Amino acid sequence: MDRRIFNWAFSDNRLLLWGLALCLILSTGAAAQSPADFVGTETCLDCHDDMAADFSRTVHGQLGDYQYPGLANGCEACHGPGAKHVDSEDPEDILNPTAEMGNDGTDLCLDCHRTGHTLNWEMSTHAESDVSCLSCHKLHDNSSSRALLAGTEEDVCFTCHMDTQSKFQLPSHHPVREGFMTCSSCHDTHGNQFQEIADGETSRDACLVCHQQHAGPFVFEHSPVMEDCTICHDVHGSVANNLLRQNEPFICLQCHQPHFHSILTGAEGDYSTPPGVVAQDPNYDGLSGTSHADSMKRVMLTKCTQCHQSIHGSDLPSQSISGQGRALNR
Repeated sequence: MDRRIFNWAFSDNRLLLWGLALCLILSTGAAAQSPADFVGTETCLDCHDDMAADFSRTVHGQLGDYQYPGLANGCEACHGPGAKHVDSEDPEDILNPTAEMGNDGTDLCLDCHRTGHTLNWEMSTHAESDVSCLSCHKLHDNSSSRALLAGTEEDVCFTCHMDTQSKFQLPSHHPVREGFMTCSSCHDTHGNQFQEIADGETSRDACLVCHQQHAGPFVFEHSPVMEDCTICHDVHGSVANNLLRQNEPFICLQCHQPHFHSILTGAEGDYSTPPGVVAQDPNYDGLSGTSHADSMKRVMLTKCTQCHQSIHGSDLPSQSISGQGRALNR
């Protein structure tokens, strides 16, 4: 070999990449297998013919080119070489991935599914909890869904998240049970990207996908709105309106003191609009009623949004001069 070519090969990064690729192949264990260890899908179906029809309708059954590290496809891509199992007919001699295998079973799926939604699987909450792919997916006989889910998306999620399922039965809830959205509308089940609403630092981004009118930036901002929607809202369901964690004014009083008006004693007796005021406007009939000592409490401790209607933020100054815009009035 020409010495110049020899020196170029060792100085070029491509040689290093080829070496790393070779080490990766050897580390998968593929080198320990030989073509004689694999028998092919047709041999598997001699005994497992009951799975053939359903499996052929699944995405895996229709592909046919996914491979167990470079040596086989079809059944043996997931179950490993089948020669020993064919000879002995012992289930112990073939790999049978199950949900109980946790991340060990998931590693088989990640041999092929290492891109797109599953790219960040190791950083997901499911991976940290040792949840296997087979806990949610049914690979052999689900021809109704390209995702190969073991049921509807809600049924699969609610198998574990029963506390969340109960919240969707509350009066105010996101329309999951009505079919207008699913769990994956907000949650990234295969990773930990911005859709992961459970992550308090990024939940606002997930909410703003639909609720863009609250995105801002506003001239007069409401601090918790800019920080995290879940400070005030329970995103799965609540007894209070608008998914609020508590009814008004109690949700507001967690941070804000009540107006001083609420401690004032109201006037006792009947009241009405002075006749002179009514006479100035022929379309105005005036007001009348009865006031009592607790009237101010009832007025000032009802719903804060009766006056402070732009609670998510506003670009307009408040009507009161003293508020200087911070009152978030309409």
